[in-house]
Amino acid sequence: MQTSLQMFSAAQWSQLNALLGTLNVKQKLWLSGYLAGSSQDQTGSTTVTAESGQKVLIAYGTETNNCRQLATDLAERCASAGIPAEVADLAGLRLRRLGKLEHLVVITATHGDGDPPEPILPFYEAIMAEDAARLAGLKFAVLALGDSSYEHFCVTGIELDQRLEALGGERLVPRQDCDVDFARPAAEWMEQLLPALPRSEAVTAPAATVEIAADSSLYSKTNPLEAEVLANQNLSHASRQQPIHHLELALDADNFPVLPGDAVGILAENPPALVAMLLDATGLSGEQPVTLGQQALSLVEALRRHCDLCIPGKAFLELWAELTKDAALTGILNGDSKLLRQFLRQHQIRDLISQFPAHPDAQALVDVLRPLQPRLYDVANSLSELPDELHLTVKAYDYAFGNREEAGIASHYLLGLQPGDSVQLYPHRNARFRLPEQSGTPVILIGEGTGIAPYRAFWQELALSGQQTPCWLVFGEQSFEQDFLCQLDIQQAHAAGVLSHVDTLFHEQQPEATLATPLLVQGSRLLDWLARGAHLYLCGDKAELDACEAALEGYLDDQQGKGQWKQLAKDKRIHRNLY
Repeated sequence: MQTSLQMFSAAQWSQLNALLGTLNVKQKLWLSGYLAGSSQDQTGSTTVTAESGQKVLIAYGTETNNCRQLATDLAERCASAGIPAEVADLAGLRLRRLGKLEHLVVITATHGDGDPPEPILPFYEAIMAEDAARLAGLKFAVLALGDSSYEHFCVTGIELDQRLEALGGERLVPRQDCDVDFARPAAEWMEQLLPALPRSEAVTAPAATVEIAADSSLYSKTNPLEAEVLANQNLSHASRQQPIHHLELALDADNFPVLPGDAVGILAENPPALVAMLLDATGLSGEQPVTLGQQALSLVEALRRHCDLCIPGKAFLELWAELTKDAALTGILNGDSKLLRQFLRQHQIRDLISQFPAHPDAQALVDVLRPLQPRLYDVANSLSELPDELHLTVKAYDYAFGNREEAGIASHYLLGLQPGDSVQLYPHRNARFRLPEQSGTPVILIGEGTGIAPYRAFWQELALSGQQTPCWLVFGEQSFEQDFLCQLDIQQAHAAGVLSHVDTLFHEQQPEATLATPLLVQGSRLLDWLARGAHLYLCGDKAELDACEAALEGYLDDQQGKGQWKQLAKDKRIHRNLY
């Protein structure tokens, strides 16, 4: 048997060790898999794994990539433990494949207040159907992600867990429901799960097939880019209560790969006034040292950049009940879980610390605050046209909470930035919201409000490509005078022939109309474009676009027979980006 030094020259061995020292676990897995795969073409397979039926399928459903990352993390743990595993997206998983599996791990989020992630809807509908095939012999486990500030917390994971059992599956470990601070409970659940998964007797290549993201970048949620603000312009009329701004950020496209249809995650900061209020109410000094994860920092920095200071979680309420010895808080914690979630939805942190004064330890406080979540914003320009800038379209978000109005943290943070300021962000890939691969395929772009943002990137990309692509834009907003976003850009693209048709809908002038109205009025054109293979895109306010989609589905069913809209979705010709 050859030793490593016999197989490699001294120079090769030195270079190999130098390279391996720079790689993380995921990169080592990819490299070993690549080498194993390339060697098979020359020498045949040398990998010994468990029987094919014993490979664990780790399937994720996500809109923000959190579940995808957790699936990859679990696959890496499996590889280290000698467990053959494969990672797959539920969006592309056929139900019939489950009948051939012995071990399935599902990691899925719930979108908003109870919806499955949009990409996994075909799988979700198939497994929930009355005629879904039995899954006797399947052993499964479910990790559910959600946000406890919503009523239907983790409901997608709960429903899939219950459905897999109802179809005859056997649960490996109890389901774990995770809130937005999911890292620790997810890791603990994985450690509980690993002993229940089958190991291979001999594995010489990586036991896990780990997907390597095509959007690999230097930057991520944990390693964001700090981009300079070049411009921050109000697009809407000065009298509008919720203004919409156009932001331009300095960027190096070579190191920040985003395509039209992608988004960026913005790491917003809490307003200084909110941080000061919390410090004053608790009597804490912002200079006190605390630790978040492995990072040591001051309390004021933790509160400003890392902690959610609006939404309380159960852990916060437990700490406050312990500090105040308040019987009412203790009763809520020990009572019905639904009433607890209702109480937390009806109170913000500022309410609790004012109604139940307490003086916590600085570290204890940050330990029970939820993490401040990034916010996704669609990229509003093609980096092929302008590779050193990134454009965003941001609307001020305000919402009613009890008898007061609250300002959205991320939107008001962005609107308050000045040229020369910096903002932290990372790329967020949205492969479902892309222009068609086949050049010349007609596209129908339906957008409400800031839903215009990715379409601006689309028509810039089409203009650069020189493709003769029929492009029909339907844009809706409240007022022609105050809210005609990107008006000059739209007019120029139309005049240049990039936008073949443009229809606008302003609700103040047409209060009864929906975004579907211009399309239905031109029904013959709509049907002709669909017959030519057109793709439809819906972006913006979910309520408005849901109404539009319902009207279009009804029209197509009337004109061409029931099920036509669902067939378009099945053919991946409907693309949604709703919020």
